[in-house]
Amino acid sequence: MTDYTDKLSAFLDGELPEAEAREIEKALADDPALQAELEALKAADVVAQEEFAAILDEPVPLELAATIRNAPSGQRAANETGTPSVFNWLSTIAALVVLAIGGGAGYFTGLSQGQQIAAAPGWLADIADYHRVYAGQGRHLVEVPAAEADHIRTWLTKSVGAEVRIPDLTTHGLTFQGARLLVAAGKPVSQLMYTDAEKRVIALCLIQSDAPRDGFQEKNIGAFDMVSWGARNANFVIIGDEDRDDLTLIARSAADQA
Repeated sequence: MTDYTDKLSAFLDGELPEAEAREIEKALADDPALQAELEALKAADVVAQEEFAAILDEPVPLELAATIRNAPSGQRAANETGTPSVFNWLSTIAALVVLAIGGGAGYFTGLSQGQQIAAAPGWLADIADYHRVYAGQGRHLVEVPAAEADHIRTWLTKSVGAEVRIPDLTTHGLTFQGARLLVAAGKPVSQLMYTDAEKRVIALCLIQSDAPRDGFQEKNIGAFDMVSWGARNANFVIIGDEDRDDLTLIARSAADQA
């Protein structure tokens, strides 16, 4: 009996010559074991794609984002229609992987160890979306103003299920403006809003977590930089414009008080 095992992957990817593909199709119709092997390959392919998609959904570390931003633009080869070829798209992906391994290997190591920043995945991306909207609101920046600080603490603590404190960040030139209640990754999140002398907005967000993360971690999502950490029964993140160089210092001050 012919062993088609080595050809099944190519068959699944549509890479076999027509005659060989028809031969395998005929063999599959008569061989349940070969059918099972093909189904196993399909399942493995789905898992691999889902895992890769999950990596792409992860926020990009600041160091890696900076490496990519500062990398020289490559030349894109085009096919006869002027459209970048599949090979060049694959080359681009491969280059990003190389950058990730060289400039941010710890990021992928962390992923392989199953590290999570929040109680539920995706909360930082949600926070970035909220910040993109609310940071430009000006007059409507907050739901409850800073003058009602006692109410803010009581309201948000009850809402998110973890104690909310309001750090004094005036040593960093930041003025507390008030708060909002958000929903990120399906959970309530407190958002404390601060502004600097140039009216740029810094937000401190908290999400309840039964397994708060250790240490500080820097991330970049879109136009924003973030520094996240965990304490007590919560995870925190400071978010601001990506051109700020003081977010880590602000985060550490907030962590000492929050």
